[in-house]
Amino acid sequence: MDVCSVKNALRLQQRDARDSMDPLTRQKASAVACRHAIEAWEQLRINRNGDKLTLFSYLSFGSEISTAPLIEHCWSQGDRVLAPRVNPATRTMELREMDQHGDIVPGIWNIPEPAPTCEEWLPARWTEIDWVVVPGLAFDRLGGRIGYGGGYYDRFTAQVEAGKRNNGYPGPLYVSLLLPGQLLERVPMELGDLRVDVLFTTEGSLDSDYAKLRND
Repeated sequence: MDVCSVKNALRLQQRDARDSMDPLTRQKASAVACRHAIEAWEQLRINRNGDKLTLFSYLSFGSEISTAPLIEHCWSQGDRVLAPRVNPATRTMELREMDQHGDIVPGIWNIPEPAPTCEEWLPARWTEIDWVVVPGLAFDRLGGRIGYGGGYYDRFTAQVEAGKRNNGYPGPLYVSLLLPGQLLERVPMELGDLRVDVLFTTEGSLDSDYAKLRND
């Protein structure tokens, strides 16, 4: 079986497991994982001498782990919060900045996204982002990730990496919030697939082996 088929089978398996999770269990897990993420976010703020930070995060949909506690915390601290608007024609994401009262509207497949009136961040600014919160169905300790198959975040990351070479910014940290059962021994990866740096689980934060290699 080729890697693509293995990935698709794993996607179905993980989605079914997530969909069947008790909603209260999912809500509690979301709150705990976000709490660990918030602790790391505030440590980053200390390291940056209290500067305003920039978060780019997906807006949760369906049985996904909730990013709301992290987003609301960032708003409460006056941080910039960006979320994606999907352009299905170009298979790319637009990054839009939402304030605490920004409109959130149903987008493609009814996934919530910022209203078109929200300010767009063009790719030249993407390396200014501190964290990218990456969605996914399964992860491993190497930073491996199985997404939904659209490749939106893989293409986004490639653009960010190109921008880092051009303007010298360190670029964002890629993080993910995990529900119980989403951390696997190993997930199949292909060349060009996005790997994440930090995993936030109900047990705490976990620096991926990929992040350790990047920092050596």
